[in-house]
Amino acid sequence: MSDSAYEQWHDIPATADDPNALRGRRVLVMGLGLLGGGVSAARYAVEQGAAEVIVTDLRSADVLAPSVAKLAGLPIRYVLGRHDPADFARADVVVRNPNVPRHSLYLAAARAAGARVEMEIAWFFRACRAPIAGVTGTRGKSTTTTLLHAILREAGMHPLLGGNLGGIETLALLPEATPDRWVVLELGNWMLEGLHTIRRSPRLAIFTNLLPDHLNAYDSMEDYGAAKSSIFRYQGERDIALFNADNAYTRRYAAEAPAGQVWLYSPEQRTAHRRDAPNESRPFPFADAIRLRGAHNLGNVQAAALAAELIGVDAGTIRRAVGGFAGVPHRLEVVGERGGVTYVNDSASTAPVAGIAALCSFTEPVVLIAGGNSKNLDFGEFAAEAAARAKRVIVLQGNASDDFAAALRREAAARGRAEIVRGPIGDLALALDEARAAATPGDVVLLSPGFTSFGMFLNEFDRGDQFRALVRALPEGE
Repeated sequence: MSDSAYEQWHDIPATADDPNALRGRRVLVMGLGLLGGGVSAARYAVEQGAAEVIVTDLRSADVLAPSVAKLAGLPIRYVLGRHDPADFARADVVVRNPNVPRHSLYLAAARAAGARVEMEIAWFFRACRAPIAGVTGTRGKSTTTTLLHAILREAGMHPLLGGNLGGIETLALLPEATPDRWVVLELGNWMLEGLHTIRRSPRLAIFTNLLPDHLNAYDSMEDYGAAKSSIFRYQGERDIALFNADNAYTRRYAAEAPAGQVWLYSPEQRTAHRRDAPNESRPFPFADAIRLRGAHNLGNVQAAALAAELIGVDAGTIRRAVGGFAGVPHRLEVVGERGGVTYVNDSASTAPVAGIAALCSFTEPVVLIAGGNSKNLDFGEFAAEAAARAKRVIVLQGNASDDFAAALRREAAARGRAEIVRGPIGDLALALDEARAAATPGDVVLLSPGFTSFGMFLNEFDRGDQFRALVRALPEGE
């Protein structure tokens, strides 16, 4: 990858590499959010002695009430439901929430006024005394991150878990992040933009894959991959990087990685090898211990197991942890069974490739709940797979759902199937009722939207939580 592909982030003024750089400064947190990051940044700025902390978010005070409550009693001024340009003009430091576009006009105005623009994750990397293992990829990063943490915990290494996992305040981990403990972080593309600014990478990096996603925010796949490349771009001789050899992008990144140890793992071949010893492949010995559904999860387990092995965990411990790992919430999560029908929550499926992977994880008849808002991604293959595999497809409302439903109907008609599509439906309870009506004992009702959640829901976790609650409220005999 050429330097020009990622240097776009280098010209953003950032704080000096100084843990006291916030003391006496006017700090503006742009984007409070509901998943912990904005809360963590605001609290940290207060703790670091900022002269003033302002939190601003376009969402209303009612929506953000749970996050505001976590900061009760702290000297913070809130501007909610809007942004005030005057706040950006007088700030010394602006903290950009991962959901804030990097080209925001408010950020441009702050830079023009001399503010430093940075991200919460940069603060964490500067101050963290512990070795960091970071995991990224379009798909699989949550499962890989959580399993690696579980393996290290099984090994008695007392690891910490954070990053792009809903509800965790990563900065709050700093007091516990001692040099003898690993911190395992899920790092999404937005967070990784923040590491380009300070030119930092984790001690151990895992890049699971790069697949079409977020193309409403990036100019191309190359641009999207460039954002994620900070996971390995600034590593050194003592560092370790793992890449999926079966993905064209990550295979290419492996050739560019500066780490002292670079490994490529192949879920298709179930082998791994060092970059400098391609003929010395090693078999993956834990496939028989995996409890997770889906061929895609073999690669996630392989990456986590290999990473654990490379930092000293023995094979017996890895096998026990893999065998005991039941998965991650909102990712092919079995919610329960009612009347012989299994209900599965895969709400973290926010791109068509994820919906396809979920569908391919089941041999049972599937009643699929899908649809939502677009990220400018091609959903043609998802529609084709759903029309071929699903017994019925219930489409949720969203700005892409009419087109998705039309594509589903075309694909179903081409296969000579009867009408299988219902919706779009703007109420999840009604969508679940439709799914229940279509399902019979032995079937799976699968929530795997393949689109983002905004509009009907606060985020994909809210979508999954609502699904879970509706299913658990169903009578046991139904």
